Amino acid sequence: MPIGGSYYSDVFDEKKQNEMRAFFKEILAPKGTVKSYGRNDVIAPANHLDSFGIVVEGKVSKAMISVSGREKLLYFLRPGELFGEMNLMDGGSLNYVLYAKEPSSVSYVTRSILDEELCRNPDAYLYFIHSMTRKFRIVALQLANNVFNDSTGRVADALIRLSACSDTRDVDMTEGMITTALTQSELAYNVGCSRVTIARILKSFFDEGLLERDNKKIVIKNMEGLAKYTDRVQ
Repeated sequence: MPIGGSYYSDVFDEKKQNEMRAFFKEILAPKGTVKSYGRNDVIAPANHLDSFGIVVEGKVSKAMISVSGREKLLYFLRPGELFGEMNLMDGGSLNYVLYAKEPSSVSYVTRSILDEELCRNPDAYLYFIHSMTRKFRIVALQLANNVFNDSTGRVADALIRLSACSDTRDVDMTEGMITTALTQSELAYNVGCSRVTIARILKSFFDEGLLERDNKKIVIKNMEGLAKYTDRVQ
């Protein structure tokens, strides 16, 4: 069975994702300016008119914050994945916040370097399209999850989606594992529930044998059982 079971595995093309990550990390990142960040550091966003960022090492979380301080976690970025490409491509600017989930480094690549690479390799545009399309799908599924499911279903659906998006090249990867270690706060920010609600729902899933822990990572042991709590996009 594919990682994430049959749920959402057709939404995220792992092969194309790995090709994209290799291109940005191995071809473009070495041409940029690399900055290092400690765990929980706020990462400087790219200049939306002149650059974008490529994660070189570590993991980075991307979130939006409301005027009142409420946070919405969008997704995690791994080595070879990028931020700021949408603002760079369309000239607009959407504010977001980036945190280093663990010690991380980021390469900031300027528009001039990118333009030179695109002149040599026009097919590189496809990697940008892939990156933006994947992010759109992640956010669209989050929106559908919030509309279609109650709090239990939202947590179940988020876990299934995170499993489908997991990095199968992670050395510790096992079937059904969410390779990014999640805190209850991060899951709460992702699905829009309180930490107390998240703790209660996770406990019930563990008690039912739907989930296990491998060190700090969650492993889905019964994908179909977890999916029964959800009302997913067909």
